[in-house]
Amino acid sequence: MLLPLLLSLIVCAAASFTLPTRLVLQSPGGLFLENAAVRPNGKLLITSPFSSTLHMVDPTAANPTFDEVHTFPNVTLLGIAEVKPDVYGIVALVLNDTTVRAVPGTVAIWRIDLSSGGPPVVNKAAHIPDAMFLDGLGVVPGEPDLVLGADAAAGRIWQINLRTSVVRIAAQDDAFASGAPAPALGINGLHVRDGDLYFTNSQKKTFSRFSISLRGGNVAQAGPVEALGSVNATDQFDDFAFDPAGRVWAATDPDTLTVFFPSVQGNSRLRQLNAPGNPVEFNSPTSATFGRGGVAQQHTLYVTTQAGQLIAVDTTGIQV
Repeated sequence: MLLPLLLSLIVCAAASFTLPTRLVLQSPGGLFLENAAVRPNGKLLITSPFSSTLHMVDPTAANPTFDEVHTFPNVTLLGIAEVKPDVYGIVALVLNDTTVRAVPGTVAIWRIDLSSGGPPVVNKAAHIPDAMFLDGLGVVPGEPDLVLGADAAAGRIWQINLRTSVVRIAAQDDAFASGAPAPALGINGLHVRDGDLYFTNSQKKTFSRFSISLRGGNVAQAGPVEALGSVNATDQFDDFAFDPAGRVWAATDPDTLTVFFPSVQGNSRLRQLNAPGNPVEFNSPTSATFGRGGVAQQHTLYVTTQAGQLIAVDTTGIQV
């Protein structure tokens, strides 16, 4: 009982805090950075909705460079997730810039294998003709061929088998929908942890979870959606990451990160990080992911932004 009480006091008492941050890289021309996945060697793979090229950055290099990994044919790239060691699923589609929707029939999941150390092995794993705007991509622990995609326009979660190319709707709920006309986006980031699926809804400004079941290789919703937190009218959630302690760090447009402790009932928002005026400001953050390697990297949060920033945040000083 003490922890929920303590957390509720923190929510009321503190609105923001600071942690050490540094700018790792500014993309050429301020290219919008959408999502990132960390390779086993610690390098980051980064996508952009305004580029058909998957890029890579070594965040520990003295002078990081924005290197090309592979250019996909006539598409832009959104969610990316590691399905097996150094093997990734990537959302690719043709984007209508006006409606912020996919051109009908263009959404697909590609598979890129970097595990050999040689040239990437790339193939189109599945076509999703009925998807409207697939954004966040998550994996299913214990099922290395499955990914889950958040359809931010249709308010659905798609299940895609990268081996068989079978596509199905895993879940559909009012909590996933945007509840507003285009270009509003609903469900955005999603990640599975300990039998629950956690997700953000950008337009509704909510962070939520529900339990899932896995039978015969198929994911299904197994319980009601539980809202864990929300932000104010000027903010919107994008993608997020779990830290080693189970806290959630959610990229929050226009200029901050929001930290949650999901075990708390009700509004579990703790604080917001680096509001305007701090040394390194987040300019419309889009995703967050923790590094890999030594202890320092495991506590380093890498944040991408619409303005092309890759920012490193040292989270070791967080207090709960």
